[in-house]
Amino acid sequence: MKHWKTIDPTTGEEIRIEWNEGATFNLQTVIGGQWVNYHCFICYNIETEQEALECALEVVELEAQKDLEEIA
Repeated sequence: MKHWKTIDPTTGEEIRIEWNEGATFNLQTVIGGQWVNYHCFICYNIETEQEALECALEVVELEAQKDLEEIA
């Protein structure tokens, strides 16, 4: 498993991206001191760690846009 930490554009809170080094990703947040999955997604045809990170960050941005649209 690979992990990256970033900031959720909607909340400003730290989130973690977990990748199984295949096609599956989880977005995680800290609850009670533990990283907990709140969104799972799949990206196919990932060949490098950089491609995985780019795909995941794109999903983070899309989820943030969706959250903002729900608020408006």
